[in-house]
Amino acid sequence: MSASDSDEDTRKPAEKIKDGQAEFAEETKKGDALLKKVTKGEAKPLSDFFFCVISARRPGNVVKMESTLKGCSPTWIVATGDKKAYEEGGATKVIEGGGLCASRNKGLELAKKLNKPCVQLSDDLKVISFVSCKEDKNWTKPSSLSAANVRAKAGQIEPVSPGAAAQYIDYQSKQTSSKLGGTYPCGNAGQGCAMAPVAAEHFVVGDFFVSQPSASCRFDEELTLKEDYDFTCQHIHAYGRVARCNRLTLLAEHYVNEGGAVSIRNATEEKKNIKRLRSKWPGVFLGSPRGDSEVRLIWDKRDVVLGGNRVFETYDVRGKLTVYDKDEQKELRRKRLAKGEKRLAEAHASCLEEALLPPAAKKAKK
Repeated sequence: MSASDSDEDTRKPAEKIKDGQAEFAEETKKGDALLKKVTKGEAKPLSDFFFCVISARRPGNVVKMESTLKGCSPTWIVATGDKKAYEEGGATKVIEGGGLCASRNKGLELAKKLNKPCVQLSDDLKVISFVSCKEDKNWTKPSSLSAANVRAKAGQIEPVSPGAAAQYIDYQSKQTSSKLGGTYPCGNAGQGCAMAPVAAEHFVVGDFFVSQPSASCRFDEELTLKEDYDFTCQHIHAYGRVARCNRLTLLAEHYVNEGGAVSIRNATEEKKNIKRLRSKWPGVFLGSPRGDSEVRLIWDKRDVVLGGNRVFETYDVRGKLTVYDKDEQKELRRKRLAKGEKRLAEAHASCLEEALLPPAAKKAKK
């Protein structure tokens, strides 16, 4: 009787992984061929990358993930005390990294020592897909999201392997002189096709990215959530751009999968991390229609201290303070103005006190 006919799969993890890799290779054959065509044979071999899976309290995900990583020789970087459980789950290379950002930084450091691009994956990836559109040969922005959806439906959408996706991202990073590259942050092909094939100033989600060994950026270990937003900003600020590949879409289960960041995700923790993001990157993080626990990264909105052309208001449209108490906000804003261009600082000096008031108070003063 085969394993599929029994109530319980009694095969050893290594056997499951071997069989899973064969099945997955067949599933991603067409998609990987599309990516190979795009990279024109110039992609690095998989042995030139350092693949690491960032995980915590999810040893049950080892077989599923390793089944997608044939030829990648992944290293699992796990929470303190988790090593034995992951080895028993079938992982062949396991090291303990500590917390989320400490584990991410451990992966970056290990890759740097090997002088290899670091490919970091979440342990709960469902699928990475590639959208091949004929319009991309001479891309122009579609007139609407509906038009972008038409392009996506008319194109060819195929699942791809993490290895081939990493090669494609690395190729696009090289073409654009970027040190960080990644995928579109969700599985909506139409939304991805509404944007250029490669974007320079957009969020690179931490579920799957490629960082070059020459990059000095590291994850902020004070953050427990949304660390990938901060990491993206560091790269844009330090190197002028990233290479977010909008024809690669991604689906993960991190909001519902037990363990990992889900174990600490709550409204209080989200608010604390968003406050830190906004204090580090004034003006960049706007509210999201998806709720108070989400943000949008809009680099064009950055404050003058980050090279932008505006002074960031921390009051929202209702006159409600969004980040700091009033005295703290005043002091921080004065410091930002002092660091900005002298001309811009002088232009605001005469009306600084009025500008610091919330909108309701400004209206009353008039």
